[in-house]
Amino acid sequence: MEIGIPGNNLNKVHEAYRKRAFSLIEVLLVLALVAVLVGIVAGNAGAFIKGSNFEPPDRVLKKAVLDAVYHASESKRAAYLSYFEENATFQVTDSFGQILSEHRVYKQLDKELQNDDSLLPKVSFFATGPLAGEDGGNSKYDEQDLLLNRVFFHSGCSVPFSVEINFRDNKQVMDFDPFSGYVLKSKE
Repeated sequence: MEIGIPGNNLNKVHEAYRKRAFSLIEVLLVLALVAVLVGIVAGNAGAFIKGSNFEPPDRVLKKAVLDAVYHASESKRAAYLSYFEENATFQVTDSFGQILSEHRVYKQLDKELQNDDSLLPKVSFFATGPLAGEDGGNSKYDEQDLLLNRVFFHSGCSVPFSVEINFRDNKQVMDFDPFSGYVLKSKE
């Protein structure tokens, strides 16, 4: 009497293993698909890296305004919000010029970005003039009279102001609430 697996059962075991294993063609097909996916991701990696260097200027501005409101209300002293186009940065400073916070549109500003004016946002601050006229919707002041170099915040409020952002052939105007710092309305 022989110990082990009888001959007929041995063939069944080999068939079972063959049914569970992958063929060489299936393995090569999976490797080819993985290679194609890696090629697609690697080809777009540059775009992902460039995109991570940039944050939309309107979002950065909203953070900077809330920061200015916070610093003014926390310290009970004046805070000023300014924009510097040469490095695409919003700065919140105190009355002595000390920088309280900086908010950058680009994390790193290389020579290519600095030399191309279309890649740097153009930001203008405007005071909201007192309204007059029959319908109460006009101001007697011209736009140039209302242009601000910086926005003044004191004890958590500011002058009523709006911001115009020109960036990548897109113009956006946002009106800010002088007390909360949130956007009242935005016009594209």
